Amino acid sequence: MGKINYLDIHPSKYKLLLKRMLLTSLADVHSKSSAQEKSSYCPVCHDKEISHYEIKNGFELDKCKHCGHVFCNPMPTIEQLEAYYNGEMKLLENQIFTDTFEKRIPIFDARVEKIKQYMEKGKLLDVGSAVGIFVESLVRNQNSLSISCCDPSTDACSSLNKRFGDNPSINIYNCWLHEMPAENKFDGISLWDTLEHITDLSPFCEKIFELLKPGGYWFFSTPNLNSLEWSIAGRDHEQLVPPGHVNLFNKNNILILLKTFGFELIEITTPNGSMDVGYIEKLAHGSSDYDLKLGTFIKENLSDPNFKSALSDAITHANLGGNMFVIARKPT
Repeated sequence: MGKINYLDIHPSKYKLLLKRMLLTSLADVHSKSSAQEKSSYCPVCHDKEISHYEIKNGFELDKCKHCGHVFCNPMPTIEQLEAYYNGEMKLLENQIFTDTFEKRIPIFDARVEKIKQYMEKGKLLDVGSAVGIFVESLVRNQNSLSISCCDPSTDACSSLNKRFGDNPSINIYNCWLHEMPAENKFDGISLWDTLEHITDLSPFCEKIFELLKPGGYWFFSTPNLNSLEWSIAGRDHEQLVPPGHVNLFNKNNILILLKTFGFELIEITTPNGSMDVGYIEKLAHGSSDYDLKLGTFIKENLSDPNFKSALSDAITHANLGGNMFVIARKPT
């Protein structure tokens, strides 16, 4: 698989428009009720030693001193989330996904190949299918899976039906995960860059466990705080975007989360190091504020394609990528 270019899937032409849309969405969000109580403990390890981390987009984030988890505290209300996810910015994001559909396919091709190592056939539930990039990759890779798509967005399901409605091996559910019938059991569940959006982790993870058959696999990705790109960007990282991202994990506390809800960890990898390199390059060229963290040497050599390629591979092999790909299993 060729290396994935950060700017190919994050076109610079949308940068200013996204910022304007975000400000509009946030104004609407903060006009809604915010009467949530602050939590006194970490939502992952439940340790009470938490401290202030940052205020972003008008939301306070805390960090757990025990497991390093970063989370909104208090969490946004249901009214605020509805305003955010139904706002113009999310519509623009979906348009960007559509515009960069083909450029994003290679990300999922690699994930499909990994999934095939664990399940060649059976029933797979894809949670949060959005415009269907992962499902399209599954179809192109001629898998033998029976696929179910679960997404609460009417627009997303309309797009999924247009693309896959004639495929008898694909079922589309316009609903939230918790609304999926308990009698529906799956050999695998996929969840791509969604866990960081979940405000209440316990019922969500319990539902994943419930829907899996014994021995079934949970495949998911989520940002990785213990990564090179996060070390450099820090509190300026573009993934630090409440009320969208409200739970930010690292490799250590993912293991805590899985154990808490009865899963066995199979592996954690951080592929797509080229994405990290592209993001770091954007930071370096956009401001001198990151020079101390990045290092003059690295900055000067990012223009060398051989150096960039080697750095991409190093990030991937050292599991320092900014996005985790996790495989877990419900015990037999």
